[in-house]
Amino acid sequence: MQRLRSTVDISKYFEEFVDDSLVHKCVRVRCQSCGFVRPKNATCQAEHLSQCKDFLSTTEGEELLTSGGLTISDEQYQNAAIWTGARPSPDLLVNRCGPNGALIGMAPSGSSPRPSLPRNSHLAEAPSLAQHLLAQAEDLLTNGTQHTFLSHAGCGLLTESALNQWLTQIGYISRSLVSFTGALIGKIRIPEIDDLERDSTFRCLDLLCSAVNNMKKELEFLEATKRKYGLEVSFDEPKPPTKGFIDLFNSASCPSATLLEGMVMLWAIENLFHSSFSYAARFVTRTVPRSSPQIPYSFPSSLPPGAPADPNGVQSKPKDGHTTAIREAFIENWKSENFGRFVAACRSIVDELAMVQPPGNSWNEMLACERVFKQAVWLWGQMFPEVMGMEEQDELDGGRTPARVETTAR
Repeated sequence: MQRLRSTVDISKYFEEFVDDSLVHKCVRVRCQSCGFVRPKNATCQAEHLSQCKDFLSTTEGEELLTSGGLTISDEQYQNAAIWTGARPSPDLLVNRCGPNGALIGMAPSGSSPRPSLPRNSHLAEAPSLAQHLLAQAEDLLTNGTQHTFLSHAGCGLLTESALNQWLTQIGYISRSLVSFTGALIGKIRIPEIDDLERDSTFRCLDLLCSAVNNMKKELEFLEATKRKYGLEVSFDEPKPPTKGFIDLFNSASCPSATLLEGMVMLWAIENLFHSSFSYAARFVTRTVPRSSPQIPYSFPSSLPPGAPADPNGVQSKPKDGHTTAIREAFIENWKSENFGRFVAACRSIVDELAMVQPPGNSWNEMLACERVFKQAVWLWGQMFPEVMGMEEQDELDGGRTPARVETTAR
């Protein structure tokens, strides 16, 4: 494969400027053909020109393409993978990873798409920041998103008391998410550029506005589901794991925290909901009506939403209302494809923000992202009421198989 010719003066096709809209100033360049904006990087600028239709339609662009002057080498493709999100910035990646710092609180130690690149197998396997965080917390994720509470919820073996305990704590989380997301919106500074839809911070704002809308719908969904299925949720005080989550929201959105750190926290909580109830769905016998109520989640304008779910209604309390509510409402909503697409959009923004971070403090920022993500996953696993397995309960009942799995509050 040919290398980019040294005689090509890349700079003349871009307008260079200093972006001071973020905490750290960043030198950016704007393509004079299509207006695309990105941090200054000669290799990535060359890659952009090789894919820019507006540039290639010009006489000069056609000549360079014909002469092979815009052909990229294998080495340049690896560098360009950082730009597309296939690999995060070297300042944010894994190779220099040292020992993890102590986790906050109670945890134990321990669209307008970017120009596409040709598919290479080594690029497809290269990790993103989000993938790195998932790998770092693999055991915690398994424990938290495959909790016994969830398997029994799918099987229909939880008591009404157990579900209501959990819903009480989730109510605190759902309400805290609104102010947390508002604080993240307050961190955004929109640059003065011609094509806002291509700017990472504007795309992040787009997603956060969708998130606030979804959180409002989710609060309405929780209340409507409680009424529909006759769930008597108490107003108990937040338990220690719930307080830890609220503290983590405050920490990840405080003035000293970066927007990337906050977006990692938002993606973490949404991903935990989706992964947990996708796991619970494995244990549901396929007798749940397909018209089960789900939230019509909103998406950023760059991600067209699919068909919205049916709105929630209010009906008379059915028999075993709490079991039906788990299967028809909560599992069906939080494991839905619609919600999964929103979670994927959050993950995409995390990788995009990581990619455009200016150099300087990126190592400390990656450690902060790891700390926030691990703490969120650990706290999530602590929020479920402890459940007693069927074998243990059978022994207590003198050999009788129980109709429900008993729970003990933390």
